[in-house]
Amino acid sequence: MSTKDQDFEIRLLSAVRKTLISVARDTMTQPGLKHPLSESTQKMITDCLDIVTSRQMAFEKKSGSHTKMKPVYTDEQTVQSVSVDDLKKTLN
Repeated sequence: MSTKDQDFEIRLLSAVRKTLISVARDTMTQPGLKHPLSESTQKMITDCLDIVTSRQMAFEKKSGSHTKMKPVYTDEQTVQSVSVDDLKKTLN
């Protein structure tokens, strides 16, 4: 696959992913209300997002830009280690 074709596919995948997420977000309903999309349509959207994400990850792995980092949520407490020597340097 040429670089031009690959760039186009990456842009296409990104556009499709953003569109599907927007459709899901725009049709989200309050709990207890009937969803405007049928369950089969919701499943198709989920399946398409899975395919798009898998292909995007394949491109990232091939290019070496893929990382196995997990998201950090703002309400999560993170632990940061600091060496005693570095701490002593900042105190002096």
